[in-house]
Amino acid sequence: MRQPSHFLQSALCLLTVILFAHREALAVTRGNPSKFHVYANIPYIHPQSRIRVGDLYLPTGMGQHPAVLLLHGGGWVAGSKRDPGVRYIAPHLARRGWVVFNINYRLVRQGGAFPADLRDCKNALAWLTAHCRQYHINPNQIVVVGASAGAHLALMTAYTCKSTLFPASHYPDMALHVAAAVGFYTPTNAAFIKFLPPRSWARRVVERYLGSWRKLHPHTWLSSASPYYWAKQGVPTLLLQGSADKLVPPFQSIIMRQALKRDNIPAKLLMEPGAGHAFMDFPSPVRSRAMRQLQNYLTGVIDPVSPPAKAKALSK
Repeated sequence: MRQPSHFLQSALCLLTVILFAHREALAVTRGNPSKFHVYANIPYIHPQSRIRVGDLYLPTGMGQHPAVLLLHGGGWVAGSKRDPGVRYIAPHLARRGWVVFNINYRLVRQGGAFPADLRDCKNALAWLTAHCRQYHINPNQIVVVGASAGAHLALMTAYTCKSTLFPASHYPDMALHVAAAVGFYTPTNAAFIKFLPPRSWARRVVERYLGSWRKLHPHTWLSSASPYYWAKQGVPTLLLQGSADKLVPPFQSIIMRQALKRDNIPAKLLMEPGAGHAFMDFPSPVRSRAMRQLQNYLTGVIDPVSPPAKAKALSK
């Protein structure tokens, strides 16, 4: 049998390389949801701070991406961007094409008593907004997601975008916009501490966290630090809660949903039967199911449907 000529073999090899390169180019152009890069410890304020940094998860592919500002929990006194819950959420969203900025904010012992930590979160949101063009982010598709204390800050960040009470001080001219907020086991109303025993751990933590704010605003220190009282300025919100949570009782999410609904703001509450606090920190069917629910909700946030249909879908 006659063998192919050297020229023909070379031509076939070249054609194979061209076709493979074209296929790879299409994959990059269309975006590969399974691939992303992580850039660690990016400062979001200037001058730079060792504490106020975040890990940026960038999905591959061209075109604009939606984005998530991700906030860890820890009772405002502990925790970091290395916590298992946020480190589980971030790559899952990045693989689906979301830019994720998983940040540290100051804790109480680091000068982060309220509202300093909230202002950190607002500055991180402003940094993300300021870099939309650089990182191919759609500025109208930024969502804030948090767990526990981070969920409190997520809702406060989203609901006070237009408030001058808690400015993004490092970006004074930056207009902030949040498309939606998501809270896992969210403390929504600080006034509940009035019903706790004086020496209880939860009461001591909240009073320490709000101590300086209480001195400045003795009559409104609880309400002004609670997402529940900012509901009129709210955004579409997803609340995920364990029915057996002893640390942040389910009523905190229930009353938040009611307040948002009262002001005609789309709100969805997903109650996990029998689940306790911090269920996103540990592998379990509950965590897997909650992750799917989060992904489905976020898909609805960025789904280009008509506003009335979109609002209906977000509140189901």
